[in-house]
Amino acid sequence: MPLPRVPRQERLPPGGAFFYFPGHNHTMVSPTGTPEGTAFPPDLERLGIVPGAKIDIRELDRMGKRHNFHIYLYFEEDLAKSSTLKEDLQEYGDVPDLERPFVRLDAFLRFATESDPLFTRRLDELPLVIEVVAYGEIGIGERKPVAYIKGLMPFLDELTMEENASPAS
Repeated sequence: MPLPRVPRQERLPPGGAFFYFPGHNHTMVSPTGTPEGTAFPPDLERLGIVPGAKIDIRELDRMGKRHNFHIYLYFEEDLAKSSTLKEDLQEYGDVPDLERPFVRLDAFLRFATESDPLFTRRLDELPLVIEVVAYGEIGIGERKPVAYIKGLMPFLDELTMEENASPAS
């Protein structure tokens, strides 16, 4: 006898697909055993994902999906560079995802396209270039750790400067 089909919304845990389990053990160690941000795996380095790299938000999203890593976008440079994702998830665990000073890239893109149907077209006119800040892995409970990248969103004044720059520069 087949199992009844459950709508997607009812299968997701509270908080949707972007959640944090405060009671679970999170680790922030790369496969080499080094702390967040100090080493990037060779596979990511070959893709150009290294500290300081600037990558179009759409390309970063494609890379994450293709190579199975998550991307967290940070809106505050100090926070992105001075804390770990573990610390940030603990500190902002009670804050709704879209109100935090960081957000998963897939949640950001979904929110942006739902809020503005022309968002992807606007990215053609004014690309969002993300600065790669750190690499780490996060494990939740007994599950296998998942790789993640921390990226810094451009500030509004940087967007204005890029928009006014000529293509030849």
